[in-house]
Amino acid sequence: MSLRRRRGRHRRRRSAAARTLAAFLLTATAAASGVIGVRLLDGITVGRSPDSGDVPAAASTPGPSARSQPAASPSRSRTPARSPTRAPTPPGVPITLALPSERVSAPVVPAGTRPDGELRLPRSPSVVGWWVRSAPAGDRRDTTLLAGHVDSAAEGVGALAALRKIDIGGQVLLTDTFGGVHSYRVVARRVYPKYALPDDVFTVTGRARVVLITCGGPFDEEAGRYRDNVVVYAVPS
Repeated sequence: MSLRRRRGRHRRRRSAAARTLAAFLLTATAAASGVIGVRLLDGITVGRSPDSGDVPAAASTPGPSARSQPAASPSRSRTPARSPTRAPTPPGVPITLALPSERVSAPVVPAGTRPDGELRLPRSPSVVGWWVRSAPAGDRRDTTLLAGHVDSAAEGVGALAALRKIDIGGQVLLTDTFGGVHSYRVVARRVYPKYALPDDVFTVTGRARVVLITCGGPFDEEAGRYRDNVVVYAVPS
């Protein structure tokens, strides 16, 4: 589905109908990413992850030193030995997500949006959706965004249930359609109320990182949904 765009500043839309349907509408900065708010469908999870780590904001673009580290190494006898023989893996569409420390491996499929800007996630919690308007796996400039349901009544706990307990420093591996494997290191985890996700979550330009999103927090019996979203941030390793 196509993603609607607007110029200028976007507003988060709220309505009684949206709350009744247990969905939320997010916004992103159009000037930075050309993306409007995305409404993420609800999943089911238990517990609440503690906030930890420093969030790598999309607005803070990596400085030149980050890309020139190999050349700036004091030892030219060791670093150049790896550089010429092992070229960086080019970006590619992700097809598998692995969280080795949590013994999680899940297929990844493209996730577009509905006409109203709602992110269309895979129905199965064992499958993760890659937002097609975000960067491919291994992109060294922009954000790769993955999201999905945490479980379902039919299938039980899904792949992204591990986000609520994965440790800072944990590894995230994305395998792409060409067989390339891209490694990331978890640097932060946050729990946000569903209607208060920061715009930066869906800002896809300006920082090489992976953003993983699923549901969390206590279950609201009256609303029939969980209150929060768990967001895990990882950077290339």
